[in-house]
Amino acid sequence: MQPATESSSRAVTRGQWSLWLVSFVAGCAAVAVLTVTGCSSASGPAPATGGSGAATEPAKQAVVTFLEAIKRGDNEAASAQLSKVAKARTEELGMMVAPPVKPSATYSVSESEMVGDAGDLVHVATTWTDTDEEGFKSSEEVVWVVRLDPEGWRVVGMAMKVFPDMPPLLLNFEDPEDMVAKQEMVAEELQRRATASASAQGEGDRTARAPATTVPVK
Repeated sequence: MQPATESSSRAVTRGQWSLWLVSFVAGCAAVAVLTVTGCSSASGPAPATGGSGAATEPAKQAVVTFLEAIKRGDNEAASAQLSKVAKARTEELGMMVAPPVKPSATYSVSESEMVGDAGDLVHVATTWTDTDEEGFKSSEEVVWVVRLDPEGWRVVGMAMKVFPDMPPLLLNFEDPEDMVAKQEMVAEELQRRATASASAQGEGDRTARAPATTVPVK
């Protein structure tokens, strides 16, 4: 599965961010992936390609429960779907798992895949779609990492392509220090791109206003 990149690129150009980007920059535990057994720290979790059938259904249901809690703004219910360590660490840093969501926001759950031979790690592919005040629609593809803990299937991280020309962002919900460092990286990159876009726009405007050069006729 290749995360959608066109909408992210248009969002950067317009200066508009989806729920996931806004939440991430604001300090909420809402964007990207972790490094746990079965995940690659170099390029993110392997794409969910299906084929695991009924074995992955409980993990998919955990993701549905998690996303439903986010959609209705129920932070307590969303936090309950995290692993014990992730829940404790995000609470330590005051991270909101269920940031405010527009009523127009929707999500869909697609493929899922069992990772490894232990049968305790599943990647679940989802798409979150949001519409801003101007009617601009953005869709973000996210692969959630769900692990079978003693308490049941719990969300321990997610993978998302934030920038179309960069690798997927890697976060570990159980490693808040890593989350904060990458949060700062995304905020800086967003600012850099917004500044570059504004500069390019200003240069274009100056070029358009420049007087035409006439060549004298001999």
